[in-house]
Amino acid sequence: MKPSFSSLVLAAGKGTRMKSALPKVLHKVCGRSLLAHVLGSAAAAGASSHFVIVGTGRDEVLAELGTLGLSTQDVWQKEQKGTGHAAQVALPYLSKAEDLVVILAGDAPLLKPETIQAFVENHRACKADLSLGTMEVGDPFGYGRVVLDKKSAAPRAIVEEKEASAKEKKIRTVNGGLYAVGRKTLEQLLPKLKASQLTGELYLTDIIALAVKAKKKLAAFSIAPEEMSGVNDLVQLQEAEEVLRLRIARKWMRDGVRIASPQTLWMDCTVTCEPGCELGPNLVLRGSTNIAAGAKLEGNSVLIDAKIGKCASVKAFSHLENVVLREDASAGPFARLRPGADLGEGSKIGNFVEVKKSKIGRNSKVSHLSYVGDAQVGEDVNIGCGFIACNYDGVNKHVTTILDGAFVGSGVSAVAPVTIGKDSYVATGSVINRDVPEGALGIARVKQENKEGYAEKLRGRMKAQKANQQNSKTTKERPGRDKEKAEK
Repeated sequence: MKPSFSSLVLAAGKGTRMKSALPKVLHKVCGRSLLAHVLGSAAAAGASSHFVIVGTGRDEVLAELGTLGLSTQDVWQKEQKGTGHAAQVALPYLSKAEDLVVILAGDAPLLKPETIQAFVENHRACKADLSLGTMEVGDPFGYGRVVLDKKSAAPRAIVEEKEASAKEKKIRTVNGGLYAVGRKTLEQLLPKLKASQLTGELYLTDIIALAVKAKKKLAAFSIAPEEMSGVNDLVQLQEAEEVLRLRIARKWMRDGVRIASPQTLWMDCTVTCEPGCELGPNLVLRGSTNIAAGAKLEGNSVLIDAKIGKCASVKAFSHLENVVLREDASAGPFARLRPGADLGEGSKIGNFVEVKKSKIGRNSKVSHLSYVGDAQVGEDVNIGCGFIACNYDGVNKHVTTILDGAFVGSGVSAVAPVTIGKDSYVATGSVINRDVPEGALGIARVKQENKEGYAEKLRGRMKAQKANQQNSKTTKERPGRDKEKAEK
């Protein structure tokens, strides 16, 4: 059973080093904001409620919280006066929290749920009043150094970089920004925080020394530095994404998904796969994309909010957004499926075909070089090369309907609204602007005219025209020389 606790997330940082108008905690890695990653891990570890301290960009952060489906309480830190001040601002709200509060940084998306759970379990096993998550690093510059008791290995104090002595700067055990503390202990200690003489801020880290002075029991819990890494700029944001991408790929491979190149798979954590599907190299999978068992995705394709059915296939260099491929359907290579495209069972969209807001029926084919927009295509329809659904008149979009069993030849334009009937045949090169009845042949071509012997005359005229153009160009380029010849 997961231990129950409340999370207190420090998400009010300005994030000026991100050089972006977007609040730092709303920057995304693998399709989810930093804040969503932190809250998701806390919830998965057993947090029953969440208190989120927000500052700059409050409205945007609140909008994000509203999408997460978690029990959250926002706490507005109107003035950012340090992490200790942020926790103080939250105190009145924590009366509704669990007896145990876990404090997390809102910009640390790599912390795993199982790590938080182990941290809480260790806190309770030690019967500690306050536990601190620590990490060992090779270069501690910039981190708060954790001074440990030589006998008990419990934390005695955290010294910030700016205030550390030369001896303290050599300490490699540093603060990871993760705390587990009893709610009553917080209520007792937080009001005692004092502003730093150097910065004027209140540091949450000072709570360690206050707990020691109050004779509270403390415990340290070592965590891998990778998990505790915060994001302060776009370089660190990308580094965090690299770690998460490989975690996601390994997770799906363990669940039975064949991934050709985990290093070149850009997959959001919101994407889902079924065992037995295959993912090629250089794939981008975003949003709510779902890949069913037996489906095959070739490399260099982009899928956004796409539903790929059982044994369906997406061939190389295709782009699919908000579309459905049903069982055994195929798209590509070089296919573009825009929002609203729905490919029926066994249907085929071939190379250089664009489909938008159209339903393609079972076993129907649009094999190459065509545009199908705002169309309803029935079953067992064959659409030839170069077909265009002329759906837009400059003001409104109109529907092209092609019923079951119809055969549409190459180079056909269907001027919507128009219906091509069941089992009908449309001749190659036709411009269809009237309905074609069931079983009929639709043919609409301009009458061809042949002029005997005219080809040679036409070539001569064109050669003469070309020669005149070249002479005119030469004259313009050398006006001085031509004038000199004329005078002589």
